[in-house]
Amino acid sequence: MPQKPADKRLTLDADEPSLLFAVNDLLLTGGIDFDDWWKEFSKPPTSKAGKAIEEWTKPKFIDVTPVGKSNIGRWIKYFPDKEDDSTFYNLSGTTRDLIYHINAIAYQQGNSAGNVSGKNSKPPLKGFPLIELQFVSPDKKVGEKWIRCAGYTDDEKIASLKLAKLVTPADIRVWANKIKTIFGDTQYVWEKGKECLSYSGQIARLQGLEGYAYVRNKQDGVDLFTALLKIFDAVPDKDGFNRSESTSTTKYKKQTKEIIVAGQKVMPDERRPIANCEFTRAVLKLPLLNKPIPLVKKNVILYK
Repeated sequence: MPQKPADKRLTLDADEPSLLFAVNDLLLTGGIDFDDWWKEFSKPPTSKAGKAIEEWTKPKFIDVTPVGKSNIGRWIKYFPDKEDDSTFYNLSGTTRDLIYHINAIAYQQGNSAGNVSGKNSKPPLKGFPLIELQFVSPDKKVGEKWIRCAGYTDDEKIASLKLAKLVTPADIRVWANKIKTIFGDTQYVWEKGKECLSYSGQIARLQGLEGYAYVRNKQDGVDLFTALLKIFDAVPDKDGFNRSESTSTTKYKKQTKEIIVAGQKVMPDERRPIANCEFTRAVLKLPLLNKPIPLVKKNVILYK
């Protein structure tokens, strides 16, 4: 039997340091480039027909790996929704570890949002027709708000089972007229701000509306959700509102200095900017139709 060397440490000849680096890199990455994987993961998913899935939210991550510690893994803050800074996960480990954790979070959230089972479960919204309203700020940035046409369907089979009412041209004309009156004729302005007001709960989902909006104050948010529900002659549940704001005085402060990114000077985008976003148009999206139906542009009805 060969004798074990007195020094049990792995050593390499002077001309073989690259082998040690390669082994270390393989252990850390599992042969996967995290940045390449992230580019694919963070793209909006599409259907078999190549159509983007409308309810997708863009994720983001921030690398917080301590200086000098990259050789033992990576630390990141993972945000499932880049617009919601209040929900994040502190993750660390090798590339394979990070990918596993991110996929596990996505799987868990997908199940909790998509499956409906048990007592008092929330009714699903996906599959109902959707009205999308667009608002434009002075710097031409577009904001969107969605509301589902709860209780309606474009699927004749579902309608024949009396599970929902089949959408008709008459229904679409009624919705277009409502939008013109509520948003177009009044030149409705969504006053975006740094506070976050959410509207959620059983009643909100039954009404086809559950989400959040960045606003100046609570009343502005209540007015926005109230206007959306007026399209279907509904009123919001007063117990469905929840308001939140950051305690930091600098977190959402407008950037006034350029920063250096990859050797180039850039001005960071403002997070939760204060802006008056004017209503500009509305469209109807039907699950079985490949393109949206124009409803209203400002105060002009497009659907005839």
